[in-house]
Amino acid sequence: MKPLLILLSAMLLSPVLQAEPAKTKKGPELLPAFSSASSLKENFSCYIGPFASYDSWAAMLSNKPKFNSAAFEEQFPRAVVETRQQNIDCRIFVYESDGILVEGVMLRPKAAAQNNQKLPVIIYNRGGNATLSKIHYGAIQQNLMRFAEQGYIVIASQYRGAAGWTASASRDIMLDQFGGTDVNDVVNLFPLIEGMPTADSQRVAMIGVSRGSIMSYLAATRMPQLKALVIKSGGSDLEIALQTRPSMNNVYEKFIPDYANNKSAELAKRSVLRWLDKLPQQLPILLLHGEKDDRIDVSQARTMAAALKQKKQPHKYIEYTGADHYLIPNHAEADAETAAWLKQYL
Repeated sequence: MKPLLILLSAMLLSPVLQAEPAKTKKGPELLPAFSSASSLKENFSCYIGPFASYDSWAAMLSNKPKFNSAAFEEQFPRAVVETRQQNIDCRIFVYESDGILVEGVMLRPKAAAQNNQKLPVIIYNRGGNATLSKIHYGAIQQNLMRFAEQGYIVIASQYRGAAGWTASASRDIMLDQFGGTDVNDVVNLFPLIEGMPTADSQRVAMIGVSRGSIMSYLAATRMPQLKALVIKSGGSDLEIALQTRPSMNNVYEKFIPDYANNKSAELAKRSVLRWLDKLPQQLPILLLHGEKDDRIDVSQARTMAAALKQKKQPHKYIEYTGADHYLIPNHAEADAETAAWLKQYL
């Protein structure tokens, strides 16, 4: 089942059709602002077009040649998806970051919004680069919804140039710097959080997955208000990581400015082990990594854990024997560890 689920997940995370039918020029219905921050430009429900119901979502996916209905129903049970739609407010939004219109996703329990209840917040930093692994509806269901179910507000940036839902956000993929100025897109989520009447800006944690680890470590150096950090399948030294995955050099050459002339310096800027002392000393960090990760070698996590121990940084390292980059087959265990970590510190 593992290869089938990965294939299905790839289909769900791949670019999808615009949520509004192609025959109409009218965009999605805009909703009242969920934050008073002036940087918030527009927002609308993620339950639109083919995502308005379980059946319409499945029907859209069924048009794909390799769609497997049994695998889809196993990974996304109808009862779970429909309950989430009833109970979770899911928004796609556009905000301004360094003068660039960037797309984001926000989720919160509907009951909290109705009761003006203040909830802790999770900033979620996705993996991938440019358009790879953009946050589409499948990713929202797979990676973000479970945190909102646990009583958190979840907010995430697509990072500049990687819009997947709306034409108003920039679609210039060369704005991606893989941990350069695009880190501002993460930091600039905080004013949105502060402007949310249902968000407790004193209880904010961050989760970084794969490339999102780079974004998270860099953002954490500028966000002393963070109460906890969770890193899944993350890197710690990009130059050393090239030894086990040299193909990443092509990504760095494409997206990191002036990489050809300053390779070591630019990779060091994105490698937390080179400036570990800049992380807030008391920030508790949970590291989760698969022993058989073929994208970011497990040695990256082992070295980071050893460095945190030497620094006397509060942390916990869990390595899953036989698990891959996606922590398969240990998703449930990783989710439980993450939930416990967030509950402890938020």
